[in-house]
Amino acid sequence: MPAGMPYFAWIDPDETTFGAEHMRWDEDVFSFTLAQDEGDPASLTIVVRRPRNTAGDPIGLLGPGRKIWAWFALDCGPDLIRFRGRLVGVPTSIFEELVTLEFVARPIDLTAQKNALADSLRVLPYYDEVVIDPSRRTDPEVVLEGYSAIWHYDRETHVLTVSDEITGEDGLVEFDGASEDGKVLYDGLALSLTSGPLTQVDVSATYTWTQSATGNVDLTKYLIRNWPGSGPNYITSFTLDANSWPKTGATLGDGWVAADAAASSKYDYKMETSTSGSTLTVKFPDTSWFGPSSWTTTATTTGTGFVQPPGSITYPDSYTDTIDVKTSPGETTDVGTSTYTSSYSRNTTGTASVLTLNTFVVTLLAGYSANRQCTERVSLTLVADVQHVLTTPEDGEALKIADINSVNLSQMIGDGAAAYLPIGDARRRSYIATERGNNSLEHLIALARAQLMHRARVVQIAFAPKLSRMPEITLRKNVFLVEPRVGEALGKIIGYSLALDGSAGRIGCEVRIGCSIGRGGSAVASGGAPTYCTIDYTGADYQQFTERTVLFDSSVGYQPPSANPNDDGIDFLSVLRAEDVIETPLNVENPASVQSTHLAHLPLAVAREEIKKVQTRATFKLKSMTREFTSEYDLQVTDLNIPTGYDLEAA
Repeated sequence: MPAGMPYFAWIDPDETTFGAEHMRWDEDVFSFTLAQDEGDPASLTIVVRRPRNTAGDPIGLLGPGRKIWAWFALDCGPDLIRFRGRLVGVPTSIFEELVTLEFVARPIDLTAQKNALADSLRVLPYYDEVVIDPSRRTDPEVVLEGYSAIWHYDRETHVLTVSDEITGEDGLVEFDGASEDGKVLYDGLALSLTSGPLTQVDVSATYTWTQSATGNVDLTKYLIRNWPGSGPNYITSFTLDANSWPKTGATLGDGWVAADAAASSKYDYKMETSTSGSTLTVKFPDTSWFGPSSWTTTATTTGTGFVQPPGSITYPDSYTDTIDVKTSPGETTDVGTSTYTSSYSRNTTGTASVLTLNTFVVTLLAGYSANRQCTERVSLTLVADVQHVLTTPEDGEALKIADINSVNLSQMIGDGAAAYLPIGDARRRSYIATERGNNSLEHLIALARAQLMHRARVVQIAFAPKLSRMPEITLRKNVFLVEPRVGEALGKIIGYSLALDGSAGRIGCEVRIGCSIGRGGSAVASGGAPTYCTIDYTGADYQQFTERTVLFDSSVGYQPPSANPNDDGIDFLSVLRAEDVIETPLNVENPASVQSTHLAHLPLAVAREEIKKVQTRATFKLKSMTREFTSEYDLQVTDLNIPTGYDLEAA
C-alpha cells in the first residue's frame, strides 16, 4: 500500500493488539486529525461517509449493538502510526452525508491505573505524607507535585505512565538537517517564547510534634548540696522541720509531682531522765594524828532532757545552789573545846530552755510528664541557573510556596504493620535533623525543583517532519533538531499531530517540543568539616558537619542542618540530672546561720517573736513540661542546574 494510506477497523474492546486483520476499511475516511498533547490522551477525529445498509438506507452510528471501539492506522512508509480508541459523544453532522466521529485513547480503567501508579510514586522525597492533609493522600494528582513529570497515555496500549518534562524516558529522535529523513519542511517551522522562566522559588514549611516523655529526676543531692549549712544527707533550719517538706504526690511545678518524698529528724527529741553518783571514803590509820577515823564523800547527779542538735541555742531559765554544813564538838584543851565539820552537803538545781536547730534527713524524687508543643520552621530559596529573557536577574519572576504544614509528627501514620511514627521517638528535640527529617527537607526541594523545571521550558518550537518519521514520535521522547533558522535545539516532545484534509488530499505533520533554557552543569557534593572529631574515629553517622553539601540529585544539593533547637535544653533521650531540669536555682532565704546570728543574744521571750521575722524560705523552679518551643532554620541550597535545551545567548 502507498504511504499515506489510512486504515480504519471497528473492533471489540478486547482487540488490543494491532494485526494484519485490522488493515481494512470499515468506513470510508475522507479526512482525519490524530493529535496528542502532553498530559492528555491521544484523540482522533475522522470524517466518514454516513453508513448505509444493503438497501442503501442510512443507518445510525449509535444504534444498539454497534461497536464503539476502533483501530486506526496510517502507513507512513517504513512503519505504521497506530491509534486505538473508543467513540466518544454524539457524532456531529449525524444527518448529513459526511459525519464526524471523535475517538479518544483513554483507558477504560483509568482510575484503577492512576491509583496503582500513584501508589508506586508515593516515595520519599518526592512524596511526603507528613505534609499532606489526610483527606488528600488518596488523590493521585497530589503525587506529582514533587515530580517534574506529567501523566502519559499510550495511544495504542492505553497504559498510563509518567514522563519527565525535561528528559524523555524512551530515547531521542534526531533531525540533523543533513540526511534526507533528518530534514524538516521549510513551512511549519515556528519558535515562540513563554512569558519567561521562573527564576526563584521561596518555600516555607512548619513541622510540629508533641514532645512526650515521662520519668523521674532525683533532686535530693542537688538540694542538700546547695542548702547552706547542710550535712551529708540532711538540711537545717530553726523554723522548717520535717513536716514542712513536700509530701509524695505534691505538685512541684508545671508537669511535675513529688514521686517519692520523705523527711525525718536526725535526732530524737524524747525527754529522758538519767541519774549518776559516786562515793569517796578516806580512812585514817591509828598512828595518824586524827587517830583511827574515816571521811566519806557522796555525790549524786540527776538530769532530765534530750540530745540537742549541734547549733541549737540554749537559754538558762533558773539556777539554785543550797549548802548545808554541820559541826560536832571535838577535843577539849586548856583553851576550850574545839569543833569540826561533821557533814557537808550541797544541792545544785538548774533548768534551761532550748531553741532547737531542726536537723532532718530528706529525699525528693521528682516525677515528670512532658507534653510540650514543638515547632520547627524551615525556609529555603531555590534559584534556577537559567538564561534571562528580556529581564535582568533582579527582575526575574519568583514564586512563593507557603502554608506547608505537617501533621502531628508524634502521632502514628498508617494502619497495622505499616503504621509508623514520623519523628521516630516523641522525646526528640528536633525532627529535621533526623534522617526522616532530611527526607522532608528534600521534599521541599523537590516541590521547588518541579516548579522551576516546568517553567524552564521557555522556548517552544514547532516543525513539520516528513511523514516517514512520525511513527517514532511519542510524548516520552526528546527531539534534537538542527535547522539553520533556529540553530540547534534539544527539547521534550510536548505535542504532535497528523491531519489529512480530504479536499486537498495532503497529510500535514507537526511536532512541538519544549526546550529548557538552563545553563547546564551539575551540583557538586562536599563532605564538609566534622565538628566532633575525625570521621575515621566515629564515622559520618555520629557527626555533625559544617559546610557539608549533600546531593538531592545531579541538579541541586543542600546542607543538612544540625539540630539547634530553641528550647530549654532538656534532652529526654538521656538520663536527666537535677541540673538539667532546674530553671531557677535553689535559693534559701534566712538559712540557719542567719537565724542564729539574729537570735543568739536575745532573751528567749524576745527570740520567740523575732524568729518570725527570719523564717527560712527555700524556693527553686523546675523547667515546665508543657511549654511551647519554636525553632527557625534557613536551609542552604545550591543553585538549580537546568539543562540547556536552547541557547538564547548564543550569537
